[in-house]
Amino acid sequence: MANEVDEIKSRLDVVDVVSEYVRLKQAGTNWKANCPFHSEKTPSFMVSKEKQIWHCFGCGEGGDIFSFVQRMENIEFPEALRLLAQKAGVKIQYANPQIASQKNKLLDICQLTAKYWHNNLLKSDAAKIARDYLQERQVEENIIEEFQIGYAPDSWDQTSKFLIEKGYKEQEIFLAGLTVKKDRGEGFYDRFRGRLIFSILNPHGDIIAFGARTLKNEDSAKYINSPQTLIYNKSLVLYNLDKAKQEIKRLDYAILVEGYTDIVASYQTGIKNVIASSGTALTLEQIKLIKRYTNNLAIAYDADLAGEAASARGIDLAISEGLNVKIISLPEGKDPDDLIREDQTKWQEAIKNAQSIIEFHFKKTLKDLDLSKVENKKKAAKELLTVISKLNDKIEQTHWLQKLAEKLNTPEEILREVLPKKITDKVEIQESIKEQPKDRMEILSQQILAIALKYPQNLDYISDHLKPEVLMGDNYTQLYKKLLVYYTENNEITDEYLLGFNQSLKNEDNYSQLNLFINTLILLAEKEFFDFESSQIRDEAIDIITILKKDHINQQLQTLEQEISLAEDKGEKEQVDKLLEKFKELSNQKNLIETNT
Repeated sequence: MANEVDEIKSRLDVVDVVSEYVRLKQAGTNWKANCPFHSEKTPSFMVSKEKQIWHCFGCGEGGDIFSFVQRMENIEFPEALRLLAQKAGVKIQYANPQIASQKNKLLDICQLTAKYWHNNLLKSDAAKIARDYLQERQVEENIIEEFQIGYAPDSWDQTSKFLIEKGYKEQEIFLAGLTVKKDRGEGFYDRFRGRLIFSILNPHGDIIAFGARTLKNEDSAKYINSPQTLIYNKSLVLYNLDKAKQEIKRLDYAILVEGYTDIVASYQTGIKNVIASSGTALTLEQIKLIKRYTNNLAIAYDADLAGEAASARGIDLAISEGLNVKIISLPEGKDPDDLIREDQTKWQEAIKNAQSIIEFHFKKTLKDLDLSKVENKKKAAKELLTVISKLNDKIEQTHWLQKLAEKLNTPEEILREVLPKKITDKVEIQESIKEQPKDRMEILSQQILAIALKYPQNLDYISDHLKPEVLMGDNYTQLYKKLLVYYTENNEITDEYLLGFNQSLKNEDNYSQLNLFINTLILLAEKEFFDFESSQIRDEAIDIITILKKDHINQQLQTLEQEISLAEDKGEKEQVDKLLEKFKELSNQKNLIETNT
């Protein structure tokens, strides 16, 4: 694998890789930017073309192209290797168990399924209904090919049978979001059946999910989408960003539409800087994705949707994050797809006439409003001052205050006095926090404890290699300590082992909570490691412990850095030497772990 890593590094430039995520400015022989990993006003994030490394002198993060992509995408090394290998045109040997991670397996399943459905659309007699629909929508053959549009067979198990024949297990297909568990009894059935399929890709071109449109009037849902999976979170994805990102960069603005057919229709006309949030209001994560490529966003929702509460929150969030937002006004009852099929010049004209979000609100609020009446002035002021208050730029804010003052024939000073104070929307913060996954180390602590409980035959290895303090989260640490005590006294593993451990906790004051906690972890193990071979579970345990130990050492090293700096400031040379010796010892431990993985 070392050869593959070196070859990827030789083909990819760290500046090019980093610049896909961060807007770099040249600073002598290096490049600089505001750090993407912490908030700062003065750039301390540096990229060296000569050394092919990056480092932030503010937060201390640094490394090579692999560590950067891992950090930005919140993925493990195998997924970063896959992503960068595709970018570099390097073929990876997936026989290597370190590369054949669960995420990569799910990506492979989605890729194979998309190809299967696409071929089915083109060649199957049963797919004629889908081909007729695309013809009616005037979708050209090259666009069908470029977007890998497909047709899922109208069958309860045809897709899953195809994947099983290709060597994938039922649980893997389920984890990819392609099947649903049956309500009664064991087994699964295909999630997507008899529908037109749109592949959903991440910004790097990996197929991670699917959107499916009904072709039958009797179906209750017009669209169904993949559920959240290990590789797909709809709040983090923008449809078509993989194809649109270069055009967005070139034109320096993005067009946001509602759905798949709007994207396809616009793309076909040559307007390719289009993305979609797939029916959800804009999230903070999606806005950050857009900001990688531009600060300018034009939103083309139907006449009513731009004013709806959910959409308004997304738009407000975009403004508060510094995006310059415009609204593309569409005729009532029309979406971009309708407009394009009617006359594509109308879509081009609508884009050309896009109004800034403030202009849009001014026009909408003041339309047919008699401003000679004081109650109407108050109403207009209340609505428009709320919008103006959300602007970050003081000059822009003053411009619109002056304009409103003219419209209402009211002194600007009076309007400024009643301008709502700009505060961060607590609701958005709470929603954003809810959407964030748990800390990765906490998740891994959960998983290793779940393995220890569900598969106690691994306790011999776990107890020898994992100290309680390495776990993230006091509840996991305390439960693991109790399990170690029980294992020390009862190290003969039997079928009744878990029951015996449960019985040993009966006298605990919080036994009912402990019992619920244990049962939850057992459920997690069953979900995550369903149909795993015992050797695979042992490998998972080894990998998780390795990552936890490295993270624990990293935390200790960070603490030591601070203590060394403090001791140096105080001139305590003896203490500095002791701390440096401890730092060296921990560094050696970390190097040993990395060497053995």
